[in-house]
Amino acid sequence: MSAKRGELVKYLDELLELELWKKIDSSLNGLQIEGTNRISRIAFAVDASEQTFSMCIKAAAQMLIVHHGLFWGKPLPLAGTHRRRIKLLLDSDISLYAAHLPLDFHPQLGHSAAIARALGLEIKDNLTTESGMGIGTLAHAPEPLDFSLFIASVDRQLDTKSRVLPFGREAVERVGIISGYGSKILDEPLSKKIDTFLTGESSHTLYHFAKEFGVNVVFAGHYATETPGLKELASHLASRFALETEFLQAPTGL
Repeated sequence: MSAKRGELVKYLDELLELELWKKIDSSLNGLQIEGTNRISRIAFAVDASEQTFSMCIKAAAQMLIVHHGLFWGKPLPLAGTHRRRIKLLLDSDISLYAAHLPLDFHPQLGHSAAIARALGLEIKDNLTTESGMGIGTLAHAPEPLDFSLFIASVDRQLDTKSRVLPFGREAVERVGIISGYGSKILDEPLSKKIDTFLTGESSHTLYHFAKEFGVNVVFAGHYATETPGLKELASHLASRFALETEFLQAPTGL
């Protein structure tokens, strides 16, 4: 089976509500590089890089969907690394599609929501809002869970090794989740809604705030927390369009 590139892009744009995120996301979300008109196999990766582009070519995919694309708020000259990356795609007629915040925070397919479900948590609401857009996931444990067991579950489900600031309660009940770099979101009012904060990238400046707020913080890795939504989207598109999909593992260890 195959789908027209335009049909697939239109569906993705609407599914991920790209238009609504333009006001707060510097990523050029959507189709970034146009390739062949027919798509039968889609690859998925966290990052747009020479490594993932080469993997996509090897996987014989006609489209690559990434979380971190090539274009962020300003034009770049087609020189050096940027030129080599784009040339790899153009020479192979591969389309590149990026979904940054729309995939972090999609209520069903997003990274944060997917993490909550994988951990067996009940999704209650967005964690917070910015310019009217829902940011992160607020989730509750069906019953109190020992913090050490919660960390073990995070590491197992995300295939990671978390770093931890154990400044909250021993029993985990109310969890705030923001994939990637969510440390800047945690403030005192937000801390009163949760006992545990799960995000990706670690932050030196968060240490004393978390300690003073009395909140546990789990840094599960930027890469690890930004794979679940891509896998959810791959499954969704495979079902919706009967296409072949493949997730390309290219971990950064960060």
